[in-house]
Amino acid sequence: MFRKIKSTVYWIALIANIVAIVALLLVGNVDRLQPAEHPWLSNFGLGFPIVLAINLLFLVFWAVFRFKTIWLPLLGLLICYVPIRKYTPFNIKKEHPVRSIKVLSYNVFMFAIWDFDPDETNPIVDYILKSNADIVCLQETDVYGKHQDNIYKAFRKAYPYHDFVSMPAPGCQHMMLLSRYPILKKEQIKYKSAGNISFAYLINYNNQEVLVVNNHFESNHLSEADKQGYKDMVRAPFEGSTTKTGSERILDKLGRAAITRAPQVDAVAAYVKKHLDKKIPVILCGDFNDNPISYAHKTIANHLTDAYIASGNGPGVSYHKSGMYVRIDNIFCSDDFEPYEAKVDNKISTSDHYPIYTWLKYRPKY
Repeated sequence: MFRKIKSTVYWIALIANIVAIVALLLVGNVDRLQPAEHPWLSNFGLGFPIVLAINLLFLVFWAVFRFKTIWLPLLGLLICYVPIRKYTPFNIKKEHPVRSIKVLSYNVFMFAIWDFDPDETNPIVDYILKSNADIVCLQETDVYGKHQDNIYKAFRKAYPYHDFVSMPAPGCQHMMLLSRYPILKKEQIKYKSAGNISFAYLINYNNQEVLVVNNHFESNHLSEADKQGYKDMVRAPFEGSTTKTGSERILDKLGRAAITRAPQVDAVAAYVKKHLDKKIPVILCGDFNDNPISYAHKTIANHLTDAYIASGNGPGVSYHKSGMYVRIDNIFCSDDFEPYEAKVDNKISTSDHYPIYTWLKYRPKY
């Protein structure tokens, strides 16, 4: 009797493990889907860490109860190596070489000025100045009055070359570029959006033109109630009709945002490719408002190297509010650069995003 029960449990676990592997493979490849055709499915990459955790639990299960079957979860993890590396890369740390340039990207959430007196030191500004980055791409830099005067003054003093973008309509969008290298040209990459923007700059890096692109792609437009609902859904995904209704509403909003974001990313990718065809090195930064297994990320990665995947370690969560912990901030570069020591810095939590930085070593191909 016991042997029969044991055999039944074994086969149930075996089949469940195979289902988990298939789920990991499918979820890990949803970035191939066009959001306009599959708005809900294209956002399933957000669930990748959950499916990955289930597969890791099977690894532990077989290691404890039937070691000779451990090959199955190991095979599954090997098959899904590419999406796993996208979501949580692991690299042998190599210190950046001399004469590398440090690049920082940071959604500063309007510098959280409501928490500070204008005459106080703003911790976000202080962090940026102390980072000693050579190129800084900032998003959501809306700031007014005395706060604006003090922040702009501090940045102008530290960075001889800078650009403060302020577009009051539509959507009241702001971003900044701070650079130690001369800015030769500035151009907005045009796409349809009620409140998000991308700007491209040609800078002179040691007599070499380099394209720097600062992006803030379409937001997901989730309310605080939606974010709380997402948090509840993750904690108890099968608990009651309220959770089901909330999850459908959230997926609907995420789907609509993904549909809007896709042509924005396509426009930036086409702009980047045009410059790559001219053999101009590229650095691309910004808040993608999308996870590492998404159409947005894959479209840019088709042309550029993700500095975090190439040189970072762990999931690198950059958005950290309301239970939605995911890496949506990125730094990419062309093959003219080699990334080193990419990191999402969780030591400063003043904004709802953590900053991400990396060092890039220029290695000319031509």
